[in-house]
Amino acid sequence: MNMGSCLTTTTVEFNPRFRGDRVFIDSKEVKDDKKLRVIKIIDFVRDKSNVAWCVKVVSKNNFPADAGIASSASAFSALALSASAAANLELSQKNLSILARLGSGSASRSIIDGFAEWKKGKNTNSSYAIQLAPPNHWDLRDIVVVVEKGTKKKSSTEGHAVALTSPFYKVRQKLLPKRIRNIKKAILKKNIKIFGEILEEEAIELHMIAMTSKPPIFYWNKGTVEVINKLHGWREKGLSAYFTMDAGPNVHVICLAKDAKKINSRLKKIPEVLFTIINKPSVGTRLTKKHLF
Repeated sequence: MNMGSCLTTTTVEFNPRFRGDRVFIDSKEVKDDKKLRVIKIIDFVRDKSNVAWCVKVVSKNNFPADAGIASSASAFSALALSASAAANLELSQKNLSILARLGSGSASRSIIDGFAEWKKGKNTNSSYAIQLAPPNHWDLRDIVVVVEKGTKKKSSTEGHAVALTSPFYKVRQKLLPKRIRNIKKAILKKNIKIFGEILEEEAIELHMIAMTSKPPIFYWNKGTVEVINKLHGWREKGLSAYFTMDAGPNVHVICLAKDAKKINSRLKKIPEVLFTIINKPSVGTRLTKKHLF
């Protein structure tokens, strides 16, 4: 589900006056692996558009990056569209999704409006995202509960690299096809109970694999556990709210719009919660005139 309040804004310029490729993320120039991932997208655009000039990329998030709030998804989808537009390269939504995926798999979905599914595919040209439902299909809220705003100790990429060492990894692979079918049905039928139960099952399993990898990765902190415990307690009293998580300590609380105000108020009273961000289902990646330089 694309989120309406957690945004990445990216400006790209190709210019014959530039003497080297430069990448700035949240006001800091980057020259490490992050730059290499950005230039991978840029090189693809240069190749397809025959633009040989060097590039300047400036990107800013309005939420904590590298903290388990899908900043790579929004960042690489924004980069794919802005770089293509800067090079006057017109790509279909399908091809934009494929391009964004080269930077981060989850970015393939951020191109799409509303609720999206990333197709596995048999090769790079058949692995892209499609729309399951438009933003107005289901009035859900994703309340991002920030319990740690710093950069997580282990990146998602590092987590992927060791996931196969977990004894539960192969079991997970067998469970996923049925789970994907069931959650698609829950979205289309707008069944919050089944939807939420699958979300929590998936989140716990993901982190169980991280914790049982070699070496193990522990993303959760005290705040993570406290939020989860509170949600379970509130549900026992009839309030429908479910959690899911990326690879990080912060929690996404999913609920119906009618319950969001009450749930958000309760979440903010938890001592370990730094702040929350309420998101509606949103359109996907789009162009803006708010240039960063």
